[in-house]
Amino acid sequence: MVAQVLLKLSGPMDHLRLVWQTGEALIDGVAFDEDPEGCRYNVLLALQEMVTNVLRHAYELDERRPVEVIFTVGEDAVEIVLRDQGPAFDPLAADGPEPDGLPAEAGGYGIYIARMVMDQLSYARVGGWNELRMKKLAARPANVQAR
Repeated sequence: MVAQVLLKLSGPMDHLRLVWQTGEALIDGVAFDEDPEGCRYNVLLALQEMVTNVLRHAYELDERRPVEVIFTVGEDAVEIVLRDQGPAFDPLAADGPEPDGLPAEAGGYGIYIARMVMDQLSYARVGGWNELRMKKLAARPANVQAR
């Protein structure tokens, strides 16, 4: 089974709540190998942090600007594409905080969380949109041995 959902958000609404609830409903049945409940939470947290970064930094809290989230849920992976029309910014090229080196208010932890939680990340600038692709693998195929 494959499911794909596109959220197009703009206007005065609670973007973070809508993204979380949609993602939660979609990935509820994904069979992650280790700690499925914790894995689901971590995927949603990484997405939430990235949406927060777009709203706070790229859009300076202007919720009228468009944000798109594309969820693709398959049997072996969850892929999330976050799109925004902010200034070109590759979050994967940004330096993150040292885990024990900065106080929480220094920021930069969203990108760090996404790097730690997701299995694959990529960034592209496409037609005036920033596109961040985040992929989390679910269950390993039966013919692959754990190391």
